[in-house]
Amino acid sequence: MPLPLTRRSVLAVGVGLPLLRIVEARAAPASAYRVGAFSVTPLRDGLFPLQPSMIPAADGEAGRTLLAQAGLPPGGPSPEPVNAFLIRHGPRHWLLDAGCGTVFGPGFDRVTAALAAEGVGPNQIDTVWLTHLHADHAGGLLTSDGGARYARAELVIQEREAAFWSNAGARARAPAAMAVFFDTAQAVLAAYAGRVRRVSGAADLAPGVAFLPLPGHTPGHAGVLIEDGSDRLLIWGDILHSRILQMPHPDWTVIWDADPAEAVATRRRILDRAAGEGLDVAGMHLATRGRIVRDGAGYMWEVRDRAGPEGVSR
Repeated sequence: MPLPLTRRSVLAVGVGLPLLRIVEARAAPASAYRVGAFSVTPLRDGLFPLQPSMIPAADGEAGRTLLAQAGLPPGGPSPEPVNAFLIRHGPRHWLLDAGCGTVFGPGFDRVTAALAAEGVGPNQIDTVWLTHLHADHAGGLLTSDGGARYARAELVIQEREAAFWSNAGARARAPAAMAVFFDTAQAVLAAYAGRVRRVSGAADLAPGVAFLPLPGHTPGHAGVLIEDGSDRLLIWGDILHSRILQMPHPDWTVIWDADPAEAVATRRRILDRAAGEGLDVAGMHLATRGRIVRDGAGYMWEVRDRAGPEGVSR
């Protein structure tokens, strides 16, 4: 099994950071948008320098061609956003994922500042919904001393997800480089002990908001579907880590997929559903909100962050 993301591996690709600095100014997260009466605000935690080797099938001529066509170095890295989302409805403030925090070193841990820019402090967050417990989604739930950053919030997560990262046998079987993932997940569950609500399947999270199970990337990986009248938005977590590479090649898996075959099946299923139903889609590693367009054996991305479609890209 390839080694997963660790703090060391992030710092080791520091050669790509000048490129990230250039790209970051034009890769700012979109402003808040409406889903009926809901307000959804993307919160950028940072940019991750994704190497083609992290999507093994992309580490060849096909991957290099796609990166070059996108104006990136053919050998990478591809700067990929790490997002959380602030969701508001009336007086309620919900947070969907929380970013890396300080787990992966400098360049991240910006969610709290992004919330402050929206006039929202940590104590105003009622509930945190977690798509999964990977460190780039849950690390931001912790303070520098390991406490709960959102001291009043309830944490809601799929039962399968919490059970997996709490399982001593799963940790013992995992590669040593997975330790940062288990450490972070267990620290989060401990910091929010007594305020963790475990749910199963397509659980209702709030009126008009429900979990959508999307297993494969992790055992309990899930997206969130927001519906209000005819407006719908799917925030799908980690269905894609690279729009450039995985949209045309949905069978290309990342090294962090717990069950690659299930991850591919889930990705194809949700891409087909999103395309067929015309769903608006956002994600933790997508720079914009958009829609899915079928393109032969793959898909294309239709950007929709401003009034009407901005265009279609692969």
